[in-house]
Amino acid sequence: MTPILLGLGRQEVGMVLEILVLTAAIYAVLRFLRSTRGFGVITGLGIFIVLFFLLLNLLNFWPGVPVLDNIVSRVAPFLVIILVVLFQPELRQGISRFGRPGLFGWFGPAHADPEILARITAAAGRMSKERIGALIALERGVSLEAYAETAVAVDAPVTAILLETLFFPGGPLHDGAVLVRGDSVVAASSLLPLTSNPEIGRRLGTRHRAAIGLTEETDAVALVVSEETGRISLAVGGEFHPSIPLDQLEDRLREAMQTEARKPAEEEPPPPHEEDPAPTEEASS
Repeated sequence: MTPILLGLGRQEVGMVLEILVLTAAIYAVLRFLRSTRGFGVITGLGIFIVLFFLLLNLLNFWPGVPVLDNIVSRVAPFLVIILVVLFQPELRQGISRFGRPGLFGWFGPAHADPEILARITAAAGRMSKERIGALIALERGVSLEAYAETAVAVDAPVTAILLETLFFPGGPLHDGAVLVRGDSVVAASSLLPLTSNPEIGRRLGTRHRAAIGLTEETDAVALVVSEETGRISLAVGGEFHPSIPLDQLEDRLREAMQTEARKPAEEEPPPPHEEDPAPTEEASS
């Protein structure tokens, strides 16, 4: 590429550099937007903005509609303010990333570390045996920072002992979810959104409905240990995979972290009495 640039004039080199910089900037912005919960809304809003400006340009060449032209012209300058108000959490999250290491992590999702999955599996197995309820959310491409901001910061390496300690009954952080990013426990006692799927209703406890709700809004993988039965379940892509044998859990976690796992046809939700009873407070999600 250098010999080609040497053969160009200063203006041509500037144009090439400008294209490269803009391409990298647009790509970084798109990667960031993809990692936020509002990506679907942003996509729809982008289509709306394109249509809006096409209409605005069309009105400039279409006589006889001064009122509509005046309304559209007055609304256009406020679009930036509307965007800032609508996406304030995402903008705040993006700005906060500049002070963190791994800024260029936007350019590729982190892969699941087999050792981390083994530690999570070991912790889930022991909690299942002791009938300790747990909800662990593993971050993938979509950031869970919005849920971490309202939780208790932990920022510690993932270990089986740490996970078991966080969910120990009666402990200050045993309610809510633990958020895992890469090889770190980011936060504990996080409140997650409950699923609004009418087919699920209240046949499952709050932990399980929160796991499904999170995976409906993000691409995270949620692991649940039932406090009543000790059964281990996974939620991926808004689908619930109940009663996973411990000897299959690590493989299922690895598969879920790498691909969009689909709900096997043979898996059916267990009867209501086999899952956590629905608690009266959402904090237990």
